[in-house]
Order: sequence, then C-alpha cells, then structure tokens
Amino acid sequence: MMKETFGSVEFWEHYNRLVNGAPAVSSGRRTFENLILSYYKSKKFEKLKPRTKQDYRTYIGHIREIWGEKDPAKIETKHIYGLQQANADKWRRANYLVQVMVVLMNHARLIGFLPRDQSNPAHGIPLLEQEGDGWEPWPDKLRKEFEQKATPRARLVYELSIGLGQRIGDTRKIRWSDIQDGAWDFNQGKTDKPLWIPLTKRLQDFLSEVPKAGSTVLTNRSGGPASYRSLAGEMRDVKAGLEFDRAQEYVTHGLRKNATIELYLAGCDDEMVKAVTGHSGVEMLKKYGGQVRQRELARRAQIARNSKEQDGTET
Repeated sequence: MMKETFGSVEFWEHYNRLVNGAPAVSSGRRTFENLILSYYKSKKFEKLKPRTKQDYRTYIGHIREIWGEKDPAKIETKHIYGLQQANADKWRRANYLVQVMVVLMNHARLIGFLPRDQSNPAHGIPLLEQEGDGWEPWPDKLRKEFEQKATPRARLVYELSIGLGQRIGDTRKIRWSDIQDGAWDFNQGKTDKPLWIPLTKRLQDFLSEVPKAGSTVLTNRSGGPASYRSLAGEMRDVKAGLEFDRAQEYVTHGLRKNATIELYLAGCDDEMVKAVTGHSGVEMLKKYGGQVRQRELARRAQIARNSKEQDGTET
C-alpha cells in the first residue's frame, strides 16, 4: 500500500495520514495530493538545492492543505490569483505560492493530469511588488549599541555579515578550513555561484580572537555547526534588550545592505560590488545600494568628466 521509500519525507507523510485516519488516496486519482507526491519523486525536485527544497515544501504544503483532494485540471487562473490575493499581506509568500503553482502545473502536464491543449493557469499572473526597498540597512546608532552589548556569538554573526556581505544561510556554514590565505572560497547556497572573497582587515583581526571550538566558525554549545534558528533567535534576543527604538525591525539580512553600501562608499563600481556580494544583476544592486550607489557612481562620473575637461583645457 505504501510505495514510498522507507524513511523518506514522503513515507512519513503518508504514514502519518494513515495513522491519523485520513483516507488513503489511490495512485490513479488526479488530485493535488498525488500530483505533489509525484513531483517530490521527480528528478526536477531532487536537483533543487536543500534550501530551495525546504521553501518549496513550505509553500506546497499550504497548497496541499487547501486543495489536496481537488483535480488540478479544474483549477483556473482565477483560483490561483485568488490564492495570491488572499496572502497579499505578505508579498513574498503570495508570490512564492504562484511560483510553485507554475512548477506543479507544469509537472501535472508531464504526468498526464492536464490535457495537452490546456495552458498552465498559473502563467501570466503578475507578481506583487515588494513595498519599499526591502530589508533596511542598520543605522549607525543601532550598529554601535549592538557591537557594545551583543553576545559573543551574535557579534560574530554581525561581523561575518558586515565583512563578507553574504546571507546568514551561507555564513553559518563557514568552516575554518574554507578560509585560506586570508580569503573565503565557497559556493553561494541560493545561487550556487562560486565566490572567492578576501576577508577585510577588520574581519581578519576579529576572527583572530575567536576560539576555534569546532570545524565551523559559528558553533552550538557542543561545538557542532550552529543552526539557522538558534542564530536568528539569539540575534533577536540581543536586539530586544537594546535601547535603540525599533531595533527589532532591523533584520540580520539588512547587514548585507550595509556591506553593499560600504563597498560603494569605498569607491567600488557595480562589477566590484557584485564580485563580493554575488548579486547577478544591476536591479538588485539598486535595491541594496540605494541612493548611496547612485550618488557615488554619479560623483565618480563627474570627477572623470572634470578630469577630461581639465586635460582638454591644458592642451
């Protein structure tokens, strides 16, 4: 009756449904339940990065909960649009639900759950625009107070985020052996892009004082790799005890913006900034660099222009 591999996520999901008295779904029925189980077994899903798999399971789980027994062929664009709008208060969630529906409905066609002449109903639904520029960079006053009052591990997260400009999902995995000749050699978890980033002098000096309690730079109490949840929780706890107003509204990812801005203020152009942060396009640099990026690029452009004019006058 249970065809899933023993010990797999799909196995335990099926097992729990049986134990909880949920009716078994025959493999021949065209339902979202069977569509999702089929997708989880596909090569397409297997090739996803662990973090992406985790995100997909989160949002697909919501679809599974509300439409599990429905026939995918009967889902229309208006239904998926309604799903997006029902979650519009959280733009990322709303957009991700549309994106995973595109994936699921493509898979539905591949396994014969959709007629060949039926278009993907999730295609063409405009994604919601993020309000503002997303995560805000930390103000100088907040940074100063955090540096003074942070726990040692929270301060280490902070210094790694500022010094390297990466996501906490990547920095928490840094192994001491990954740092060679003053640089960190790794592949970004979200993009799989290979990066080689020299450490700043400030970060080198800071790390020289950090005890090597385990193979990773960030560890738990037992010396093993620290989990994302524990690090995020510790950062929140530190900010909760600060006097800075609205400290909790500034998230760790905002420090990636601080690092981007510092690179522009140091005189870096777009290509140099991308070489450190790993951003692939200018649009993201506009968001992360903000007005500082525009001003610095304009300032250097006008300096070059003045120099050209001066050279012309002298000749």
